[in-house]
Amino acid sequence: MSYDRVRGMYDILPDEIPWWRLVEEAVREIARRYNYREIRVPLVEHTELFTRGVGEATDIVTKEMYTFQDRGERSLTLRPEGTASVARAYLTHGWQTSEPFQKLFYLGPMFRYEKPQKGRNRQFHQYGIEVLGALDPSVDAEVIAFAWSLMEHLQLGGLRLRLNSIGCAKDRETHREILRSHFTQWIDEMCDYCRRRLDENPLRILDCKETACQSFIAQAPGSADHLCPECVTHFAAVQGWLNRLGLAYDIDPRLVRGLDYYTRTVFELMSSDLGAQDTLIGGGRYDDLIEMLGGPPTPGIGFAGGIER
Repeated sequence: MSYDRVRGMYDILPDEIPWWRLVEEAVREIARRYNYREIRVPLVEHTELFTRGVGEATDIVTKEMYTFQDRGERSLTLRPEGTASVARAYLTHGWQTSEPFQKLFYLGPMFRYEKPQKGRNRQFHQYGIEVLGALDPSVDAEVIAFAWSLMEHLQLGGLRLRLNSIGCAKDRETHREILRSHFTQWIDEMCDYCRRRLDENPLRILDCKETACQSFIAQAPGSADHLCPECVTHFAAVQGWLNRLGLAYDIDPRLVRGLDYYTRTVFELMSSDLGAQDTLIGGGRYDDLIEMLGGPPTPGIGFAGGIER
């Protein structure tokens, strides 16, 4: 009998290890400069952590999670992303009362059952940062500056920052209904993914990459046009801090992130040197996540990037 590796999961060979260490050491160095502490969370969590935090209608939960029952008939999942696990650790260790302001970073493997492609594996490795307990717009700018500093430290060029605000929970609900009305006009001409998302969560349609759907998405109303006064003020302040830091950005009113916990600021840092797979880092605010997991209202923001990418 012969054995082969599991599809989408790869050996990291000795000759490749120096490149991995280069990235890992860069993350640790920039984290030291910005005063972030390392956290290591388990590979396995209760499935409900991700269904509640990430969102039951997201692709990660519906199609991509490695979920199984253990011998105690508990539903467990190999972690598909890091933020929900860090939020769970924040509550597990009582930081919401003892040390509510936390600046953390992590490195490690994640697992998603998706089609393997360049820079995207079923076992993949991420680095990420999380700031919990601060709503100040200057923190949004700091998180973005961390990402930019890391890419410059790794000598990656052609950097471009896409920026948007998707608002608070009420703003997102308003925007969902506006998008549902917009896409209903053409839904029969759109792909199966978009038809399914129309009722579940029309925000996810903005993530669709099918060519047939792009013209309808390009005409969709942007989230930044439907923000409450508080979110308008917050987003303007974020831009003001980025201007002070000299970080150029493009406002993309249709930029959303693929997880349901995001609020307000969302962003992607891209490189024109990478071709089609050009996104290096993605992140944003998740001010409702701790409360969704049973904790007190606690703002948060962070980003993640793929080491393979």
